[in-house]
Amino acid sequence: MIVDMLHMDLQWLQRWLRQRRGGSGGASGRRDPKPEMTPEAARHDHRQMLRFMALNAAIGVLIGIGVGAALIFLDVGGLGARIGRAANPVVPVLLVVMPIASLFGAAATASAILMMPYEKKFRDDDDDARGE
Repeated sequence: MIVDMLHMDLQWLQRWLRQRRGGSGGASGRRDPKPEMTPEAARHDHRQMLRFMALNAAIGVLIGIGVGAALIFLDVGGLGARIGRAANPVVPVLLVVMPIASLFGAAATASAILMMPYEKKFRDDDDDARGE
C-alpha cells in the first residue's frame, strides 16, 4: 500500500516536471539548456572551471593558514607556549596549520563548486524576460 502511494506521488511529480519543462517529456520536445560546444570551446570552459576552483581553493588555504597562525600567536589553549618550548617547533606548527588549511581549502572549493555560474551562463534570453 505504501509502495503504491509512493508510486502515485512519483507519477504526479513526473507529470509536474514535464509540464514545467514545457514538453511532453519525449526527446523531440525537450530543450537542452546547454548548447553544443566545439572541442576547443569545451577545453577552454574546462580550463576556466579549473582555474575558478583552484583560485577558490588557494583563497581557502590562505584563510586556513591565517586561522592556524592566529591560534598559535594568540596562544589559544597554551598552544603557542608549547610550540615555543618545543625542541623542533616546525613539526607542531605543521601539525596545527596543515589540517586547518586543508579543511578551509576543501570547504572553499566545495562552496565554489556549488556556486558555479552555469545556470546563469546557459540561461536563455526568454528566461530572463520571464523573470526566472
